[in-house]
Amino acid sequence: MISIHDARRIAEQFLDENVRERFDFEVVIVEGAVRDDGAKWIFPYDGKAYVERGDWQQAMAGNVPIRVDKVTGVAEFAAKTGL
Repeated sequence: MISIHDARRIAEQFLDENVRERFDFEVVIVEGAVRDDGAKWIFPYDGKAYVERGDWQQAMAGNVPIRVDKVTGVAEFAAKTGL
């Protein structure tokens, strides 16, 4: 079973490899929105300035959270339905 700590590390690496390089601002996991979905950990993310100060210029509207499988540790984008 993958702990929340290990799942977060996996999600951060997934962000590094698949998301962060496409933006000119810092992208962070939204701490208060991370959740346990039974078989998976769900990690929403957004622009740091939006998360911390509400700066809409860094809002990432329409992004899809990352889910990390608790058994395999595989990270992927969560579908908009059926996270």
